[in-house]
Amino acid sequence: MQALSLYPHSPDDVLSRIKQKHEVMPKNADVIIIGGGIVGTTSAYYLSKKGLNVVLVEKDKVASQQSGRNWGFVRTQYRDLAELPLASLALSLWPNLEKELAVDIGWKKNGCIFVAENEAEHEKFKAWQLDAKDIASDARMLSSTETAKYIPNLKTKVAGALYTETDGQAEPCLATIAFAKAASENGAHILEDCGAVEIETTARSVSGVLTEHGLIKAPIVICAAGATSYRFLSKLKLKLPQQIVRNTVSLTEPLNLLSEACFCGMGIGIRQRPDGSCILSSESDVDIDFTLDTMRAARFFLPSLLNHWSTFSFNLGAPFIDDLHRKVFAAKEDRLLEPRRPKIKPNTRKVNETLGLLKRHFQMPQEAAIVKSWAGYIDVLPDAIPVIDSPPSVPGLIVATGFSGHGFGLGPGVGTVVAQLATEGKSDISLNDFRLDRFVLGTFKPPHAPL
Repeated sequence: MQALSLYPHSPDDVLSRIKQKHEVMPKNADVIIIGGGIVGTTSAYYLSKKGLNVVLVEKDKVASQQSGRNWGFVRTQYRDLAELPLASLALSLWPNLEKELAVDIGWKKNGCIFVAENEAEHEKFKAWQLDAKDIASDARMLSSTETAKYIPNLKTKVAGALYTETDGQAEPCLATIAFAKAASENGAHILEDCGAVEIETTARSVSGVLTEHGLIKAPIVICAAGATSYRFLSKLKLKLPQQIVRNTVSLTEPLNLLSEACFCGMGIGIRQRPDGSCILSSESDVDIDFTLDTMRAARFFLPSLLNHWSTFSFNLGAPFIDDLHRKVFAAKEDRLLEPRRPKIKPNTRKVNETLGLLKRHFQMPQEAAIVKSWAGYIDVLPDAIPVIDSPPSVPGLIVATGFSGHGFGLGPGVGTVVAQLATEGKSDISLNDFRLDRFVLGTFKPPHAPL
């Protein structure tokens, strides 16, 4: 069997400080970005390319949270129709990024395939393909026989599949860190171990960011803080009904070719990497760890919870106790910054279940094993599409958050759009469906797919 290569494995083993020496914290900037994930780093890169003085603050390391822990799919396929223009923009950028950033990010145009276990699911994919054909023109339906040709080691007979040849994959940590380093080379200040405490305003307009190490002044602030975005926005009297779910991911030892394309179906998601190892996860099953914040905005999520009850696992344990301890005993500033890098435990039951499904559905060595597993917190919104907006009630603020587990592939497109918002006050792509006030106004729609 092929040996596991030294190709970096997500997430923590490829994390490193963007600069080996701490920078002197600037007192002023044109733009401050909160969050060192894929949205924050791409925004920093495209803004720095425009010549702006950019400061990015991250309480831990770049890519240390969900942007370094996701599956690494880069897809237009089966997205909410509202996301498709943004996904198409991102996909037009990905193929040239390794040359542009001058570093390996694991990009490969290997396609994406979603298999349908039954005719009902096949019809659902077909309906999406017809609705999306003007934008996602490369997506096409496969019959059962055609699917077997694309995935010859698939043992289970399926009704067919949805396939997009032009989709691909990249390594989450490598790509996110590459954008941060490129932004730094363009003159951006990437401040790791520097947590944001509060967005400052003067006469209701943005005036800077108070960090744990002091105040940085700027007329524009981009909130790309992922799962903690609602905390910053609530202080500005902006409501974001954001919740957190836990997703478990595993890395297998190198295997024979299972699927050239990124694969979803029959309860599992697979991304096979260059050395044959696979990123493996449950297709849609996630954990909800009860904390004191769980009931916040719960009413927005009840319809989805009731409709897709079987895809959620509810847990009451260490996260609740830790959260209670922080709220009762920790200082106010510490509560905003901790846990700086949460110890997110993978669900071992799901690790075993997904490996079992892999062996059940694919021809493969029975001794195939998991090398390691990890988990990440996904910030979700009730309609499972993001907020990308500059709310008029707080001039100078741009919000880019709530990507609900499928923001990595959108990253370069989001960074491009955010840079346009910051410099021109508008973007080439309509962002009407991503407005923050859709939740207050009640104009948001049910999720396109289960959260």
